[in-house]
Amino acid sequence: MSEQTPTTALAVQTKEPTPLSRDIIKEIALDIGKEVASHIETMYPKAVEAASSTFLLSVRNCTYNQIMAALETIDEDAIRQRLEDRKRFRRQHRAVYRKIRKQEVTEDVISDA
Repeated sequence: MSEQTPTTALAVQTKEPTPLSRDIIKEIALDIGKEVASHIETMYPKAVEAASSTFLLSVRNCTYNQIMAALETIDEDAIRQRLEDRKRFRRQHRAVYRKIRKQEVTEDVISDA
């Protein structure tokens, strides 16, 4: 009789995985958001100084929201469609943002606000 290698033994699950509770998923998503904000604060302190006081909170919440939204489905086709939609949105959003930033601010624009 041949013995199982440790690698094979680890790959075989002994019991059915239990789904995680929504509360723990929320905690994981929030922790990831906090980690991203902490990374930005550590690696790019000048950017944080130049940004609004709510910048890191916004990054944390945006990260959390995107993780939670991504977990709304387990259907692979829906996930792929969501990823494609998000990619398209980011491209369009950045293009519009760049166009706005290039515009010259005139009295007409200020008075329309």
